[in-house]
This record gives sequence, C-alpha cells and structure tokens, in this order.
Amino acid sequence: MIGAVGLLFAVTMARDAALRPSCEAASDQTVVGTLPAGTEVEIRFAVADGSNCYKVAANVDGKAILGYVDGSALANTQSFEEKRRGGASLDGVGQSRVVVQGLAGVARESVHGSRIVDLLNSHQPAKALEQIEPLLKNDPRNPSLLALASVAAYQSDDLRRAQGYCRDALAVSEDNRIAGFCRTVERESKADKSGEKLYGMRVALRYEGEALPADVARTMVAIVDQEFIRISGQLGCAAEERITVIVQSRDAYLKTTNAAEWSGGLYDGRIHVALSAGQPFGPDTRRTFAHETVHACLANIGGFPAWLHEGLAQKLSGAVLSAVAREELTAAIRRGAVPKLENLGQNWSRMSAQNARLAYNLALAAADTLVDNYAAYGLQNLLRNPEMLQQATAQIDKALGL
Repeated sequence: MIGAVGLLFAVTMARDAALRPSCEAASDQTVVGTLPAGTEVEIRFAVADGSNCYKVAANVDGKAILGYVDGSALANTQSFEEKRRGGASLDGVGQSRVVVQGLAGVARESVHGSRIVDLLNSHQPAKALEQIEPLLKNDPRNPSLLALASVAAYQSDDLRRAQGYCRDALAVSEDNRIAGFCRTVERESKADKSGEKLYGMRVALRYEGEALPADVARTMVAIVDQEFIRISGQLGCAAEERITVIVQSRDAYLKTTNAAEWSGGLYDGRIHVALSAGQPFGPDTRRTFAHETVHACLANIGGFPAWLHEGLAQKLSGAVLSAVAREELTAAIRRGAVPKLENLGQNWSRMSAQNARLAYNLALAAADTLVDNYAAYGLQNLLRNPEMLQQATAQIDKALGL
C-alpha cells in the first residue's frame, strides 16, 4: 500500500523544538513554527541520510503545520522504526499488473492472448514468455505482445530483456500505462546492484554481495522457503515457478523501487526487501518476508480487496491488534466513522492519517474474525468461492458492528 503506513505513527514531543521547512534549514534560523513539549505529531517519514531528521505533521493552536524536526526532540521513535523495517506495501502486484489488466481485453481476443494473460496473472512469467516470443516473430510490432513480453521478462527478473521489449513497445505505442511501467524498468535497471543469486525450492534470491554475506543469504533462502510453504499451506497458492526475492541495502532498495521511506518491503510480481541497518537478518526481516509472501500468494490466486490483502498479510506475519488499537477501532465504529469492509476501496494512500490507521486496524480485526470463524471451513475454500467470501465479508461487518 503505497504511502499509507507513513501516516500511521503518532508520537509526542519530548521537548520544545523548531519545525523547519527542510533538514538543511537546521543550519540556519529558518523555521515553520515551534512544537511545544507534549505536542502529538505524526511521523510522515524519516530522511534516509543519517541526519536523524523526520518529516512530521502536527496541529498547534488549531493550525495544521508540516515540516522537519530533529529526531532527538521526539519522545519515542522506536515504534516507527520497527514498523518501517517491517512495513510492506499493499500494491498487490504493482504496475506490471496494471499493464496486464489494461491489455487483457485486447489480448483475450485470441486464444493465445487469453492464455498469456492467465499465465501472468497466476505468476508463470517464464511460461508466458515462451508463448509470447514465437508470436512476436510473426507480428514483431504488436504493441500489446511487446508490452506483455516486457512484463513477463520483468517478473522473470530478466531486466535486460524487459528493457529491450519496452523500447520496442514504446516505439510503436503511446500508451501511458506501458510508458509508466517502462520507466519503472529503466529506473530499476540503472540503480540495481544486486547480482548474486541463490535458489531454493520455491524462491530465487537475488542480493547484493557487498551488503549481505553469502551464509546469511543461504539462511534467508531457507527461511523464505519455509514461510512460503507455511503460508501456501494456509491459503492454497500454487507455485508453478519460483518467486523472485530481491534483498538490498535500504539505500539501493529505495532507489530501485521508488518506495516511500517508511517501506520495508513490497511485492510487484517479485518480493523486494530492504535490509535493516546493523541487523541484516532478524525477526523484522522474517516478518517482512512473511508479509510480502502473503501478498504474492493472494495475487497468484486471484484479485482480492485491499482489506483482505492487508488483513491476512498482517495476521499471517504475526501482527496482533493491541488493546489500545482495538479500543480506538471500537470507539470509531460506534461513532459511525468506519466504513464497511467492502467500501474501504483499494487505494488507502489517499486516506487521512486517522482513516489510514483505522483501516489497518480494521483489516487486522477483520482477518482475526475471518480466521476464527472460518478455520473449519478452510481459508483455501473461502478464497476460491467468491459468493462465500462475499457472505463472509457481510458477516464480519456485522460481527465488528459495521
């Protein structure tokens, strides 16, 4: 979920501090305002340059203000840092799925095109590319086939081939979706320095040799395999082809993915994970692997609403709704401030800070109820039965008081 998690972190000021228009402004006297000790602020993101500088939002004397403050003035940034390291996007399958969905109508006009779309949607990019390339020999300037070939190569983690198909597609098409996807491929190709590879039973790990020792990388492969087996056993997702997992330093991760500073991982047809500074592999990293594996698993099964994606990703990666969060959610539901699950929408990044926090808590509470009520029936059966899932959603709404 691009952008949402960065709005969820409220801390208080430990002391009076100047709010500045940028981190660089700390060297002069330019200020936006003053944040008194005890003021509640929302952390939007931490600047990734070692300056201990945070962008925050606050309300002072009835006026909303936004700016940068030194981290030493904040009472407790630990919860933000922990969530950031384990934070994950709910982009589902990212821009590549947007391209596939955009071209699906045209592609499905032929038997071959329909099969290609199905293969990409079920994460079988290598097989999709095998079917696309013979078709391109007969129709080398077909923009839909070229775009789908680029997506297939990208999801197969062959960036060079994806770039080539992108160039060919853009030469014959002005489709903005294709252009946006190709910019993503170009950016990642330029910035990605992770070239070492290891293979597990279910995953292929690509990593930066300078940032990650080989023995730690081998441990990661085993852990991600274990997480995939555990999660696929619960959700029932197949893995016809290995899922690519890309592990990078935080700086490289941010440059290649263009993710928000708070993000610790995302899934775009491949799993991307940022290494925690000073701790290349620990519980936070494992939780991120599990979280993104849930997104990958659900994407392989089909299309699901945001609340289900994020709720199950939190639930199956070990998140627990705190008593304080549950009380806040219950109070908001009683006020009528929380929509039904089916009305949450897919793009949470445009929500206000309060609504985004409630959406996360609601998703986790819904996932708790879903697992408790349908464990006997089986999550696998539920995920493959749209009518049953719709009924379950309505029952969860009722159980939560929505």
